[in-house]
Amino acid sequence: MAEEKQKKLRLMTYWLFATVMIVFAAVTAYLYLLLTPLSGTIWQAIAKALPVTLVVAVAAAIVYAVYYYMVYKKE
Repeated sequence: MAEEKQKKLRLMTYWLFATVMIVFAAVTAYLYLLLTPLSGTIWQAIAKALPVTLVVAVAAAIVYAVYYYMVYKKE
């Protein structure tokens, strides 16, 4: 049973990490496309995307903590 719980937690970790990376890439690309006509650089787009990405990363960490608690609380 412990192996099944570990598999669930690894799968949740994978999906949350992938979600954060997809949000980072999407927001960065969107901002870069908006900044390009204004002679913006990719580094400016990344700097502007970091706050949104950090909020999503914190939310993902909270979701993981709640999921971890729920998986190990059920026995």
